[in-house]
Amino acid sequence: MPATAPSARDKGIEFLRNGLFAESVTFLEQALSEDPSDVDLYIYTAYAYASLNEIDKCVETLEKAVDLAPTSAKVHYNLGVAYHKAKNLTGAKDEFKRALGLDPTYTLAKQALESIAGEQEGQTT
Repeated sequence: MPATAPSARDKGIEFLRNGLFAESVTFLEQALSEDPSDVDLYIYTAYAYASLNEIDKCVETLEKAVDLAPTSAKVHYNLGVAYHKAKNLTGAKDEFKRALGLDPTYTLAKQALESIAGEQEGQTT
């Protein structure tokens, strides 16, 4: 029995793992067009965009993920990271707070929020 060809999702994730971000985006975008309800695909795609320093596309992709999964602390955290990369500290802080509101044990969100507080404190001194 012949092996099944890898899906666009599988190829995109494989390229992502190998650091081939432009190739990854091509396949992940194709996979999203085939299954626009796969929240993890948005996170993978956003990571690839961030790795290519396409921060606006990263943010846009994660905003779509939040629309699909508004109760996912992971998605809010990732959007917060994207906003932080985009130098939108207010947006980042809001998303980290949302992530913590959904999951008070989300250590990464707590650390990110503390980091932003430190950055803002450093700007005022």
